[in-house]
Amino acid sequence: MVSQVFRTERAHVNPVREALRANDGALHCRLLSIRAAAGVPEISALRMLDVIAWMDGKARGVGSRADQER
Repeated sequence: MVSQVFRTERAHVNPVREALRANDGALHCRLLSIRAAAGVPEISALRMLDVIAWMDGKARGVGSRADQER
């Protein structure tokens, strides 16, 4: 599937959807508990996953200028 907005492949969508549904929605429930602990009930579980992945990548330097030069 190709995004109509950015013309990028969206091959990541199904694996994320499957991960959120696996094990009776264990990841989804975990994300909801993290959201509650963070006190931000207005954002979705998917957005929580996005923020956590971004924070982890930033902490490891993924996407930094040094990382792009590798």
